[in-house]
Amino acid sequence: MSEQLWNLFGGNYRQNCLSWHHSAHNPVIPASGNTWRSVWVANPDVLTFNGKQLLYYRGNGIQPNTDGKRHDRLGVAEIAGLTRDTIALRDLNDGEPIVDVGGPDEFDGKDVLDPSVIAFEGRVFVYYSAIGAGPDCVGLAVSEDGVHFNKVGNIMEGRAPAVIVKDGHVYMIYQLLQNNGYRLYLARSRDGIHFEQVSDQPIFEGTPGNWDALSIVTARLMKDGDSYYMMYGGSSYLADEPDFFGLARSTDLLHWEAHPGNPIFGCGAMGQEDGGAIWFPALLETEDAFVILYEGSRGKYSWDISSQICMASIPKA
Repeated sequence: MSEQLWNLFGGNYRQNCLSWHHSAHNPVIPASGNTWRSVWVANPDVLTFNGKQLLYYRGNGIQPNTDGKRHDRLGVAEIAGLTRDTIALRDLNDGEPIVDVGGPDEFDGKDVLDPSVIAFEGRVFVYYSAIGAGPDCVGLAVSEDGVHFNKVGNIMEGRAPAVIVKDGHVYMIYQLLQNNGYRLYLARSRDGIHFEQVSDQPIFEGTPGNWDALSIVTARLMKDGDSYYMMYGGSSYLADEPDFFGLARSTDLLHWEAHPGNPIFGCGAMGQEDGGAIWFPALLETEDAFVILYEGSRGKYSWDISSQICMASIPKA
């Protein structure tokens, strides 16, 4: 399906961005209640496992039995219905987090966020950004059923993992901060736990003077035929508040071709639920349209950060 999406876009970025319909129901998955996800709901990723389409995401809320401390944690729901404009979910694990923060002195003692999920050797591996003691890193938890997870631990330094299986290996694209902006790097693993660098140089970075000049962030990976596709956020002036999504493709995950019509998607109008910044485009499809779920915010960190999950669609024809 990714090749078909690639071919929908021409060389005019304005026309490409305007081709999408931002759902009138945004945010389609809002923060809610007096729960672990009462403040933010964000970072969507989707996996089909054991016949179910599963949505993994981040929630942020007040941690119980504290003096108001907030933490990011991971949850999962089953996608029960999808249209071009709406999504229906069924909470799993009784609506409780599937991966929680660790102790105050642990690598993920403050926040767990940015899930990226694969099925590997019959199990579900969820990689996530871990914030806590030491540098920001990638953590891992593993599940037999996609719902109940056991932590493996700190895998490697980095943030915002995007994982895919290729030739029996797990490949991970992740971001590191350099020169006030993020660049994407690539690592691989035979067992999904022990990773080695594929290249000591960035595999993907912005173009000077372009829409993504300063920072490339929050990639999502897909495979179609012999090619791999990546959707990602970019900004010319902010490190981690992307305005647009771009599209790129590769045959080896190391060398990438950016779509000549990038960016292919942009923030909503000022004041809309996704009018300030967008992250983590997760691609789905209906019979007649491609759909993306993504984290959207009304404003920027400095004045109205409001991360919730939004939706947009584009006709396949």
